[in-house]
Amino acid sequence: MKTPKTNRFFILMTLVYLVLSSFVTYFLVKDAQAHNQRKTEYTERLNFQDRLLNAREWVFASEWDKKRVGANKIFTESEIHHHIAQRWGYFNAALLVIYLTLILLFFRSNALFYKKMSFGFISVALVCLMVGIFAPMLEIEAFSKDLEIPLKTKVNLGITKVNVDLSKTFEGRMYFYYQNKSITGLVQLLFQKKNWLVGTAILGFSVLVPLVKLVFSLLLLFSGAMRNSDWIKRIISNIGKWSMADVFVAAIFLAYLSFQNMNSGINTESTLLLGGYFFLAYCLFSISSTYFIQLSMKRELH
Repeated sequence: MKTPKTNRFFILMTLVYLVLSSFVTYFLVKDAQAHNQRKTEYTERLNFQDRLLNAREWVFASEWDKKRVGANKIFTESEIHHHIAQRWGYFNAALLVIYLTLILLFFRSNALFYKKMSFGFISVALVCLMVGIFAPMLEIEAFSKDLEIPLKTKVNLGITKVNVDLSKTFEGRMYFYYQNKSITGLVQLLFQKKNWLVGTAILGFSVLVPLVKLVFSLLLLFSGAMRNSDWIKRIISNIGKWSMADVFVAAIFLAYLSFQNMNSGINTESTLLLGGYFFLAYCLFSISSTYFIQLSMKRELH
């Protein structure tokens, strides 16, 4: 009777983890996307076109004061959403650590330990994948701070020449570029631009293929018929070659590093966001689940 009770406890523990993590993921993505929207509004308010081509800001200092108050309010709201999303992210990370630790503590002496650990890693990988897909991954911005436009000239008055200084310093930040996208946001943008090939490739290889891999991993873990099927094993072993998840993560980090060290004469910043970290976590847990599945199958053969 011990094994059925143990299995029921494991199922209950997994359901609790999945329900709690789904709840946390929902609010994490919601606040992360809210931060994205408010930060985009902030940068649009301080866009270089709206500042450089604004005749009133060239002439009246009060124009910048009015714009600064509105922009700072939006920025504060975006930072609040960002910090709340981070807290949800920490909570989600704490849940997965607690869940895997409980499996290790309660089932390490169990005959089906590797199978339970495999299922635990698959569950965690699924949650991380959902956050990685829907939460923004990378924030890139290019701006100038207190940009000075030198406009010095001499006016010939016939008898003498007068030096005229019309130089203007645009206080605060002036944005030239800003981008903040999740995988789903990027795919949606590509489809809107009618770039069907690239959009479909990213959707397929970075979203659908990872999901298919997790599903087949579950089938391999719990179905005896599937476990004895050579073609299922080949699919599991080869599907990683068709997944661009690891490539996508590498591209994100390369973009992050290259933009951080970009020397373009203006200030550039790139920030890795929660989506990038959780997508990386998916890759690691997905690989680890395959390792535990292999150990589970070897134990069953013995």
